[in-house]
Amino acid sequence: MKALPIQTRAKQKRAALIAAAKKCFVEYGYDNTTAKSIANCAGVATGTFYQYFDNKEDILCVIAQQRIEDLYQQVPSAKELFTLSEKAQKNSVKADATQAIFLYVLELIYAFHEEAPELHQVLEQRKALDPRLAEILGQGETLLDERVLLFVQSFNIKNANGVAFNLFAMAEGLVHRHVFGNPSQSKATTLQLGAVMLASYFDHL
Repeated sequence: MKALPIQTRAKQKRAALIAAAKKCFVEYGYDNTTAKSIANCAGVATGTFYQYFDNKEDILCVIAQQRIEDLYQQVPSAKELFTLSEKAQKNSVKADATQAIFLYVLELIYAFHEEAPELHQVLEQRKALDPRLAEILGQGETLLDERVLLFVQSFNIKNANGVAFNLFAMAEGLVHRHVFGNPSQSKATTLQLGAVMLASYFDHL
């Protein structure tokens, strides 16, 4: 990727191109989007596009990286997660605290997908063809995987890796089904029930 601009005006042009690229990828699809269509949408010359990006693959990777950085800002730190885990293991608040943790995780995953579902689908389709994009998107999944694993490990559960993998897979599957499907129940109900169901695994511990 090309170096980030320093001047304010250049930063604004680059940001405008990124916003335009998101719009074009959603409206026209990846294959029909070009550097020229992105530049036109941003109101700049095509040459300006190439001042900041090598090609449309490059700008899509930048979009993905921004989404992952936003996710990093929202995911609880290891210290915060351990504090929540300690609360969850106290009998008097165990069920409520555990459900609250899973509800937070579900809401985080949901927001990540709901923000721009069409763009998310473009990213998912392209990652099979672009190793660099796949690596960037994998960073987000790894971050959430690690946080769920830390929480599971705090309960001293046997095969914590397997349990964490299944819990995260169920959470992600639930979110995908609701965001990209045609759900008959509300988002709030889906996430609340999902949190209860995921937390129920820990009721007997």
